[in-house]
Amino acid sequence: MAHRLFNRVQTGLWRRLWFNPKKAPEPRLRTGEPQFNSGLARQPSIVPADAAAQIIRCAAELLRGHWRVFAIERTDLKAGADWHWDVKRRTRAAPDAYAFDIRINGEDLPFDTKYVWELSRHYQTTVLAMAYWLTGEEAYAREAADQIRRWGDANPFLHGIHWASGIELGIRMISFVWTRRLLDSWKEVRNAFEFDRHFVEQVYWHSWLLSRRVSYGSSANNHLIYEAAGLYVASCAMPWFVESERWREQSQKILEREFVRQTFDSGLNREQASDYHGFVLEALFCCIMEGDLGGYPLSDSAWDVARRMIEGLADFADCKGQPPRQGDSDSAHGLLLDAPDYDRWADLLELGRICFGRSDWWPTPVALTARAQIFSLLLNGHRKASEEFVPRRRTSLAKDAGLAILRMRSNTAEEIYCAFDAGPLGYLSIAAHGHADALAVELRLGGQPVLVDPGTYTYVESRAWRRYFRSTLAHNTVELDGRSQSVEGGPFLWTSPARAKLLKASGLDEESAVAEVVGEHDGYLKARFKGRHRRRVSLDRHERSLQIEDEITSERTVMCRILFHLHPDICCELDGAKAVLVSDSLDQQVKVTLPTEFDWQLIRGSEDPPLGWYSPSYDLKVPTFVLVGSKSVLGTIKAITKIEFRA
Repeated sequence: MAHRLFNRVQTGLWRRLWFNPKKAPEPRLRTGEPQFNSGLARQPSIVPADAAAQIIRCAAELLRGHWRVFAIERTDLKAGADWHWDVKRRTRAAPDAYAFDIRINGEDLPFDTKYVWELSRHYQTTVLAMAYWLTGEEAYAREAADQIRRWGDANPFLHGIHWASGIELGIRMISFVWTRRLLDSWKEVRNAFEFDRHFVEQVYWHSWLLSRRVSYGSSANNHLIYEAAGLYVASCAMPWFVESERWREQSQKILEREFVRQTFDSGLNREQASDYHGFVLEALFCCIMEGDLGGYPLSDSAWDVARRMIEGLADFADCKGQPPRQGDSDSAHGLLLDAPDYDRWADLLELGRICFGRSDWWPTPVALTARAQIFSLLLNGHRKASEEFVPRRRTSLAKDAGLAILRMRSNTAEEIYCAFDAGPLGYLSIAAHGHADALAVELRLGGQPVLVDPGTYTYVESRAWRRYFRSTLAHNTVELDGRSQSVEGGPFLWTSPARAKLLKASGLDEESAVAEVVGEHDGYLKARFKGRHRRRVSLDRHERSLQIEDEITSERTVMCRILFHLHPDICCELDGAKAVLVSDSLDQQVKVTLPTEFDWQLIRGSEDPPLGWYSPSYDLKVPTFVLVGSKSVLGTIKAITKIEFRA
């Protein structure tokens, strides 16, 4: 509360000092010409041909004015983007409003904040710069530099929504630095950047604001990391100001603390959201590399966190290198150097292999990317780490994160992969990006999702859809009394989180005939019916079958629902309590024997109430089948579901 009061006073002061008189802090430059620390020569041959072709294709579309923003293709960039335009709702955020007067959350907003913000992260600008780095064609360089210049012209200091959120400033600073780095061989680059007064001012204002307004308390999650990362990367690559050294030291201190604090000992990210694991890992590699290039390396603890996060990704990924699908995702990039549909996980695993070495059991990336090759080039001095690598056995259990993987025939087309979640709801007291998915399971066969986590769909577009996609109803677990295990207090807030416990885990090493995990949670104990859910999941490797045993207890009569959500590629035939799952992408049939005590329905794409939906990426949702078993419960019952895999 004290910090919020301080922010209120501070932003009120800034309004009087800078906004109302239409002024801005004056950059205080060091003596001598501003120098950019690039460290990257043009070597386009290191980028795999397929990745290069995709980047050039995207950049050519950008020159025509085309760029996809979430679910919508923008075609209005050629004449100069409207940086405040919400292409989805066809509305515009006020460009002249004081940044801290603008509400950025809530479904009653006249615009979708995410759609307004996305273009200003400048992912498209780094793609243009990459196309220049690959081809040497000046049209890409000019357009990249013009994008940044036009953004500055349209966004005076503290005017409009793009100054309102620190994470947006941080990501934008990383994009600015990398655009400049990739254009280093362009003959006009210095005039467009360090010799351009307007660009220098933008760097200074972003840094000035990032140094004074950082996320705090229950909001100090990945936002804080990217605020500090943007300030650190800029201070290392563009140390042009009197304050640069102080800003670098300030941000470095935050980063070295937060990378450790926000990572479990197992290497998994504490937000309990898979995509944010990758998002934070990208920031970590960006900062490690920038510190080394600038001569201000992060401590060994940062390298240790990077190694643990890479190993955690490899440990819990399936045969295609994809981790479990947990929690929120908004399709965010820390730094985009490839076409937007690149394989993030393949990229990070390849970078991890280069930096740290790999064990034989690691999943093999299906495609090489530009970013991994460029990062590895710049991190060349740390390849010695891979020479010291000692192979180890794979782990399938992260006790601290409550995650267990039951699998057989790993890294083959016949792999059976089941993820079981008995971990914390999320990070810090608000658990902003966690979902009410205690004791949920995911099932994949040969990397093809069968039983799925539904994804995120939206943050701000609709409160009803936001509530559904993060609810217990949308996950492969048990719902009691039509409510979620955890109590929601807002789109990024849980007020009463369920506490899950992993009680037992055995046979996860693939050498045992049976793998088994047991977990429970207390999310319904505070309800009037005092409910409890315990789940046992076992994989019989000889029988090739998975059994899910649910024990449900309630002191009052309550409606219980067991839910199994299928991937949109999976078709289902339901006959009483037996279901058959088939798909063109599966080379085996899946037979499901459901608990006969429950009444079973097959539901797909219901809108009122929402049920039977899958979100492949942010702001996209498609209908999918969900098996729903319903029964009134009083006392204790056991329900057994058996899933058999047959050729």
